[in-house]
Amino acid sequence: MNQKDQLTENIVRYTQQLAVNPEQPEIHFQLGNLYVKKQQWKLAIKSYEQAIKFNPQLVEAYSYLAKLYETKVQDPHKSTEYWYRAIKLKPSWATADNYVTLGNNLAVQKKLEKAIDCYQQAIILSPNLLDAYHRVAELLSIQNQQIKAIQIYRKGVRRNPQDPQFHWALVQAFAKNNKWHLAENQYQIAIALEKNFPDALPQKLDFEPNRWQAYHQLGKVLQYKKQLLIAVTLYQKVNQLQPDFIPAYIRIANIYRHLEKYQSAFHFYHQAITISPRENPLHDQAIQSYQDTLESLSKPQSQLYYQWGRILRSQGYFSKAIAAYQEAIKINPKFEQAYIDIQYTKVAEDQLEQLINFYQQIVQDCPYPLAWGNLGDAFTQQGKIQDAIACYQTSSYQQSIQKNPQLAELNWPEKKAKAPDFLIVGATKCGTSSLYYYLSHHPQVLFSHKKELNFFIKHFKQGIDWYLSHFPSITDSPNFLTGEATPNYLRFPLVARRIQESCPDIKLIILLRNPVDRAVSWHYHKKNTGLTNDDLEQAITKEIKLLETLSESEITKIGFNDPDNIIASLYYYQIKAWMKYFPRQQFLILKSEDFYEYPENVMKQVFRFLELPVQKIAQYPKINGGSYNSVEPNLRKTLSEYFQPYNKLLEEYLSINFNWQ
Repeated sequence: MNQKDQLTENIVRYTQQLAVNPEQPEIHFQLGNLYVKKQQWKLAIKSYEQAIKFNPQLVEAYSYLAKLYETKVQDPHKSTEYWYRAIKLKPSWATADNYVTLGNNLAVQKKLEKAIDCYQQAIILSPNLLDAYHRVAELLSIQNQQIKAIQIYRKGVRRNPQDPQFHWALVQAFAKNNKWHLAENQYQIAIALEKNFPDALPQKLDFEPNRWQAYHQLGKVLQYKKQLLIAVTLYQKVNQLQPDFIPAYIRIANIYRHLEKYQSAFHFYHQAITISPRENPLHDQAIQSYQDTLESLSKPQSQLYYQWGRILRSQGYFSKAIAAYQEAIKINPKFEQAYIDIQYTKVAEDQLEQLINFYQQIVQDCPYPLAWGNLGDAFTQQGKIQDAIACYQTSSYQQSIQKNPQLAELNWPEKKAKAPDFLIVGATKCGTSSLYYYLSHHPQVLFSHKKELNFFIKHFKQGIDWYLSHFPSITDSPNFLTGEATPNYLRFPLVARRIQESCPDIKLIILLRNPVDRAVSWHYHKKNTGLTNDDLEQAITKEIKLLETLSESEITKIGFNDPDNIIASLYYYQIKAWMKYFPRQQFLILKSEDFYEYPENVMKQVFRFLELPVQKIAQYPKINGGSYNSVEPNLRKTLSEYFQPYNKLLEEYLSINFNWQ
């Protein structure tokens, strides 16, 4: 008789025996073994389960059931349950690690009491197995048995008194339960045992995301105990777990201020300001602390006040920002960028008189061209147009002779009479500042005293004399050219009509950048200057919905809007509107990407267009370039797909291949 027939005969025999008397656990068990040999897994399981029904102490049956459910049926819940029952009957079958693994599986299945039992058995077998203590304490905490969780760690410390890692665990347990005095005492024991303290602290604490508040409290204990750098380390870990938790940033900044590490203090105050909503009292606290720290310095640098002004402006605190810029200028009356930033910052009416007095004092003590220009802006806002014109003329003259002192020897007309020769009309965030800078190095080009005049948008009512006062009067001579760069002009068809009526023969230069990059850059420019509060994705989503409701005519006429990242990048509509007023030959349209990569070659095109001899400069730095995080790929794809049909229309209209991706 072969083995297969023998198995079948035995199965028949055992089955007949059970038919006579089913309460025979050993027969059920042997029958299960036979079914295993025949790979009849379900019948084997049924037999083993009958065996333990009639003999709950039959440990081998539990073991075999666990293996079958794990390997043949893939039922981890039943496998885990049978393993648990097996080792409860025969504990010697399991090692400490086996108990931990089984406990983990039971915990996943929410069988917490059995999981705790396994971990405690692991601790009995291996008193130094820290992971088992952690697991028990975690489950006890879930059951709101905080005192028992602490007791588990106390047991670990008693059994491992010289092992600092158990003391660190107890420190955390106390901290999690706000027992700060006990945490501090245990902390002192831990650091006494730790050879590489203080570097050990971040490594020994198990930073769980849902426990960040407890770690913040422990940091406060350390700060109170004057262990400041360790507290900083803890607060920084807290902010890694909870990046929007403002108090930790402020506490770090306060510590650095106390340690006289002021740059670090400013950095963390800035972070607190950036992430906190304006309505949050901590926002005001961070701003006041930054201001107080700055004012406490015995010899503050102008750059520090300038940075502070930029932060305030980005948050929409325009009056405070201007005050900070003024402090920077007081320290350094020739701080160019501070004057320029004020030009782009909204000035409140009640701040005008003070600002005028400030500039008048500056030009009296140090007749700086930008101060004269900004004084003119303040007079313009007050409606004192003749005073403003006098300031602009002075600024233009001083700036020109500062560039080339020999110009002072020429005979300057009292005022300028001719229109400018060229305008850089767009687009924003496409490289116009760099183009303005490169052109300013040409000896025959004398620009307006500042880059963006916005005359044809917001100051047209001031009249042509006001506008012309911004340009050096010497440029009425054929030996010189003058112009300005207001890149927002491109967005307004009304501006095109006004320029055509005022300066019909003027030459127009336009830089166009990949609209995806321009849209992103423009958003962050507005964010940094306090003109929007939206994040990029919110702004793009909102704007796409808006554009679905607008006609071409409405898009062309919309002008400034929030958001307007996409609208201002629809070059096709803008240029088509402008070309209704000017012939194609009066435009020089440049691709920004070519300008960035090959500035010298592109500048040759510009000089040819303006009929100027080529003028090289030693370097071509990128001026006023923004910085921001990389755009999420799906958002970039959305923008790219949105712009694609408009880019095609633009290329066909201009007969230029931009090849934007």
